[in-house]
Amino acid sequence: MPARPWPLWLLTGLVAAGFPAINFVYWPQVLRSGVLPPHGDSIGIPMLGSILFTLVASPIVLGVAWLCLRRYNPSTRISAWRRDRPYRSILATLTFGAGAAFFSAAALSDLAKDLPWYEYLWSGYSVIAVLWLLALRAAVVEQLEFETTYTRD
Repeated sequence: MPARPWPLWLLTGLVAAGFPAINFVYWPQVLRSGVLPPHGDSIGIPMLGSILFTLVASPIVLGVAWLCLRRYNPSTRISAWRRDRPYRSILATLTFGAGAAFFSAAALSDLAKDLPWYEYLWSGYSVIAVLWLLALRAAVVEQLEFETTYTRD
């Protein structure tokens, strides 16, 4: 894991901005391939829909990243597990690990098939999402404690 959280913030931006970017590369390739019906809807619908989805999902993605990275511990390891925080470790692993497992399975199933090159764009995006989810899991498990100071009046 990085010594500072800014690479993880860059990865967060890549997850958010990567979805519409991949859609803007993917759908024109699908159109050129000839697999879409000639009298069907436009490819503009999913492309512009990806922008709308990103606008709606970005505050959630940024909020989750902020909650996970606000007390970032520079000594965090990707395989972090805290025995003194079992509930946090289990909850973070189940939450972020389930998403990472889903994206890993999707990428691996795509790699097992013989697909056109543009279909593998989604596998690449899935790998980025897996890295992001596993990094957030580790950051949550190893978050620094609040240092509270009490003063007597």
